[in-house]
Amino acid sequence: MSDAQPDLNDPRHSLEPIQYPMHHVVGVLDTAEQTQEAVSALTRGGFLETEIGIGTGPGLADRMSETTGRSGFTAMAMRFNEMLGMPNEEAQAKDRYERAMRDGHYVVAVLAPTDDRKEQAQQILGTHGAHDLGYFGRFVIERLGPRR
Repeated sequence: MSDAQPDLNDPRHSLEPIQYPMHHVVGVLDTAEQTQEAVSALTRGGFLETEIGIGTGPGLADRMSETTGRSGFTAMAMRFNEMLGMPNEEAQAKDRYERAMRDGHYVVAVLAPTDDRKEQAQQILGTHGAHDLGYFGRFVIERLGPRR
């Protein structure tokens, strides 16, 4: 494997289209350097580049605010609850990641369909300074790291 720094603008790393990140570890990194180092460590650790998504900037944050990342009845129910002021953990997590991107931070999502991969992704991201770490399972969001 190459020691070259990953290109954070490579479309293979894009979080678009925006959708619920089922079976992903998601975290916030504060700088491009931290993000590049984390992506390099993830790929050295056996994660494929196509299993790593990166999002940053107000443009992506705007697109994230326009969607729930879900479709059908689930999307309607989430929007209805938001309108009533009853956000759930999923909506709150989406808001945290959206705010991080608006503030110039990097949201990194790593596909981790097994407990071992989840633990490995969490450890690598945490080692590189990630915060607001969470695991998005099918029915539950698990907090994995400190909030800021």
